[in-house]
Amino acid sequence: MKKALFALLLIGVLAIGVVASGCIGGESTTTSSPTQTTSTSSPTQTTTTTSSPTQTTTTTTEEKKVTIVIWHAIGPNEIKAFEDLIAEFEIEYPNIDIQLEQKADLETSLKAAIPAGQGPDLFMWAHDWIGKFAEAGMLEPIDEYITPEVLSKFSPMAQNAIEYGGHYYAMPYAAETVALIYNKDMVPNPPETFDEMKAIMEQYYNEAEGTYGLATPIDPYFISGWVHAFDGYYFDDKTKTPGLDKPETLQGFKFFFEQIFPYVAKTQDYNAQVSLFHDGKAPMMINGPWSIPDVRNAGINFGIVPLPAIDDQHRPHPYGGVRLIYVAKLNDPSKKDAIWTFLKWFTTNPDVIKTLSLQNGYIPVLTEVLNDPEIQNDPVLYGFGQAVQYAIPMPKSPEMGAVWGPVATAITDIIGGKKTIEQALQDAQKEILDAISG
Repeated sequence: MKKALFALLLIGVLAIGVVASGCIGGESTTTSSPTQTTSTSSPTQTTTTTSSPTQTTTTTTEEKKVTIVIWHAIGPNEIKAFEDLIAEFEIEYPNIDIQLEQKADLETSLKAAIPAGQGPDLFMWAHDWIGKFAEAGMLEPIDEYITPEVLSKFSPMAQNAIEYGGHYYAMPYAAETVALIYNKDMVPNPPETFDEMKAIMEQYYNEAEGTYGLATPIDPYFISGWVHAFDGYYFDDKTKTPGLDKPETLQGFKFFFEQIFPYVAKTQDYNAQVSLFHDGKAPMMINGPWSIPDVRNAGINFGIVPLPAIDDQHRPHPYGGVRLIYVAKLNDPSKKDAIWTFLKWFTTNPDVIKTLSLQNGYIPVLTEVLNDPEIQNDPVLYGFGQAVQYAIPMPKSPEMGAVWGPVATAITDIIGGKKTIEQALQDAQKEILDAISG
């Protein structure tokens, strides 16, 4: 999966348990049931008295141990935190055994195994799989556990990400989106408005000397925030229709190409854009948490803030990805309460989410953790944590797969001068509609 999607599309990267990861890494599913019961660690004692007043027999029955299998694609640098947390869970719930299994090709493995009744109980991946897996009948609804109290624990983007078609299929444990990363040695105070951001871009832009006002990948994912700022959109999950022909979408594209593009390097190469920031040839960069290790390695004294508001009515809302733990279609429904016990523990437990944040750099979506002083004192976790509050989940419908390519082509045609913005968007709209209609 591309960096730009991360993992979510890393974003990445990820998955835990029954899942293998991505663009955005591991995912978690939590549900809460007011009637939930959990198994105890000790055997139960039953005493039976016979007709004889003096005879008593005692039998010991060991509660059945439940095994929950989780498929994932989490990388070796991140998996240890999951293993340690699961070990803690198994101590607390000794009658529930969690088995993590990594899959090199998670999606292919799931699509082959679940219909055959050989899939995992849970799997981890970014939220953008929820539509295609739900429509294929490969997910188990957990509506009975998802109460308003459970939902209220998470950021709005996370609440949105776990639902599809009126049902809940997963629980969230982390998120990612893009933000403004700035070089403190060049920009001591980050811009609070777009006008301030533009002034900085104008100050540093000098193409003849190889310096630019901003480093930013130029693709549908990274441009999305400016499109959404004007209520434009690529694709609407509710109506299942593209919106490239909407005047609001056109306005967002024009804003990017008229107000931002003039100050950036005219390349769509991701690494070339990032290198400008690493080399001190751009004072600011738009990127996600996956880029921070390389920023640190470059020795940049950096800060992170959300993309600044354009004015009182318009604020960038970039796409974001949410890491979920999905519930696969169950062969044994009797395991469902045990699965929920794990999901609730893993995704609503502040200590668990804080550990994943501090050890793996995951941006929390559990509000209690976002407000934790230790998290707020971490410039990366807090900066991206604030950016997530303004992010919009990438569309979840399977039809979104037909959208990325035409939008990317439109951007390339605009940059290359092959088409006007209007014509490029109209052509993309038609191509997407043709693909969706078959």
